[in-house]
Amino acid sequence: MKQKSLMYGVRSVHQGNKINESMKKNFIYTVVFLLCGAMFFSSCEDMLSVDSDRVEYEFDDWTLSDSVYSVLGILKSVQGVADRHVLLNELRADLISISKTKAVVDIQELSRSVFNLETNKYLNVKDYYSVINNCNVYLARVDTSLAKDNIKLMMPEYVAVKSVRAWTYLQLAINYNNIPYFTEPILTHSAAEDIMNKPMSTRNEVIDNLIADILPYENPALYPMPAWDKSGKILQFGYNNTKVETRQLFVPIRMLLGELYLWKGDYKRAAMCFYDQITGNNTNNSNLMYADNGNVVKYSDIGGKGNSISNGYDDIFAAADFGNQSSKMFTIIPFANSDLYGTTSGLADVFAPQNEVGAAQVFASPAIKSLAKMQIYRYYTESPKVEEYSQGYEYTGDLRIKAVTYSQIGDDDEKSEYKDIIGKFNLEKSGVIGGLTPSHTPAIGTTFLILQRAEHAYLRFAEALVGLERQEYKGAKELAMTVLKEGVKHRYSILLNPEYKDTLVKDADGQPIIKQVLLDENGDSIGVEYQKNTFLVSYTDSIGFDFTADRFKNNIGIHSRGSGDSERNIYYALTDECIARYIGCLETTESGDTITKPITYADSLNYIADLVLDELALELAWEGNRFGDLVRFAKAVGDNDVLAKRIAGREYSNDVTYRHPEYMYDTELYNKMLNEDNWYLPLPADMVDPVDPENVPTGELPKE
Repeated sequence: MKQKSLMYGVRSVHQGNKINESMKKNFIYTVVFLLCGAMFFSSCEDMLSVDSDRVEYEFDDWTLSDSVYSVLGILKSVQGVADRHVLLNELRADLISISKTKAVVDIQELSRSVFNLETNKYLNVKDYYSVINNCNVYLARVDTSLAKDNIKLMMPEYVAVKSVRAWTYLQLAINYNNIPYFTEPILTHSAAEDIMNKPMSTRNEVIDNLIADILPYENPALYPMPAWDKSGKILQFGYNNTKVETRQLFVPIRMLLGELYLWKGDYKRAAMCFYDQITGNNTNNSNLMYADNGNVVKYSDIGGKGNSISNGYDDIFAAADFGNQSSKMFTIIPFANSDLYGTTSGLADVFAPQNEVGAAQVFASPAIKSLAKMQIYRYYTESPKVEEYSQGYEYTGDLRIKAVTYSQIGDDDEKSEYKDIIGKFNLEKSGVIGGLTPSHTPAIGTTFLILQRAEHAYLRFAEALVGLERQEYKGAKELAMTVLKEGVKHRYSILLNPEYKDTLVKDADGQPIIKQVLLDENGDSIGVEYQKNTFLVSYTDSIGFDFTADRFKNNIGIHSRGSGDSERNIYYALTDECIARYIGCLETTESGDTITKPITYADSLNYIADLVLDELALELAWEGNRFGDLVRFAKAVGDNDVLAKRIAGREYSNDVTYRHPEYMYDTELYNKMLNEDNWYLPLPADMVDPVDPENVPTGELPKE
């Protein structure tokens, strides 16, 4: 029995890489309908657990319309893993506490890293492989040679599907470590069995395979993501008729490569990928150029009292404002806002159910709240010139966590207050703008899940720089601090094994110029110090980064998005005093601060690495990255404490860092997370369900 195509639907005639104008309007509505989940992707949807031998498909006369419909089906399957992507990464990490009375068993188990494969719905790996197998079928059968006017019509969708498959495999490798890896379509029960009988691939093997698979398509100027109408946008779908560019439905290849290189420890290539993503380097696409000088949250008056706050950070996540923010996103996953219209997200039901006061299953953990409060906000204005620190403020620390958490007052007799509710998945503003008072309420369910945004690229860039410093590239940690503190605005270079030579500066008569006379404790001269010029003699390797373009002129440090004027903040700097305060060897007395032990180079490197990891929490909390970040940072330095202590301390309101001697944590949980075997999810034993060949269902797809 033969069947004709991967997806059934409207066929059309195409011109170049655009939909024929005569069908454009109907096609756009079809795209909208499909994205909301109304159409069913009929090929290989069940991954390795197939119910029957699959039939082969013919792709004769396959048009771009058919290709688009198939890709939309793949995006629908991505919706099936989106919630899990967030929950698996956040529940097991340090930024979430669970409700003792409202959290369901599946949520409780993940929080404790207890895994019940038979009952926990979040441990069903088949949905991930459904995405992968759908991609495999498409990639095996699409004709990338089909061209018109020397334009390969199918290439944008081909590259987009490669990005979906690579992202999905990476999530499996992060969460499971050793996984089945295959790129051929699994169309039969016997093929599924063959895959499961092969040795698992390690995370490193998977990463190497993914890099080789997508590296040829890294340049978006040569391999752009799809644009499915004349303006490159899908018109008016989702909440508030939001417009989203087609490319935002897929992960940029360079971001994927950067992530893969980070996991591999290839920090030079990782840094260049994120640099290219930020600047648009080596492309002709201005849409890839970003600066992080928007969506900051700051006090609008001296003293930081009450509700006097100018807040743009929460706009990123507010449902009604998303249309104004979507252009700043790299990748989003859209959902229908009602089951009547397609696939919906369940994240709002976990984080803040609509119209159900006190029903949240999870809350912002004491650890993330304490981390925010440990930051020292710096207030600064030019006119009139005022600069002060927030030690005397009502809220002293970073404002981002406050901006996206809120409280609810119950309607019970006690008027119970429910605090620290997370609003990143269905935030809606009401009343006073800002998160310092209970001014937010749950909106409709999640309609857009933000997978990646510009701040990801900046923070991953900083992480790669820290890795380069560990590989002895000098100047890399200072540039990482620049990303956090003042923002990249200039040209920067970092050098491997630099050697310098000093030469004396001479006057017109050729005599060395004395810089100062050196005196002993009695004031007697013991010599002179000559002025010198230092020259770079040699280096093994160098890497340059140019941020002098006008668009970076007003760039700010990522930390300033929540902590005020970080550029001038003396408490947020790469200095011995800041490092000593961080690791607990700074004593403050009436006579001043005293560092009680020498600060080493290793201390400074650990400090900047921790600042980057802290900033990843402050900026990207609860967005589906945290557990993977902790694993990657811990493995980069070979120190499991990086992960174990943070997770074990999540229920404590520490006012010191995890490197401080007075840091409090759960010893039992610490010992569990110290063992790397407990970092990874178990794979189910029954990934392939045997099927009785005599009961293979037959029938054809609905006709066009």
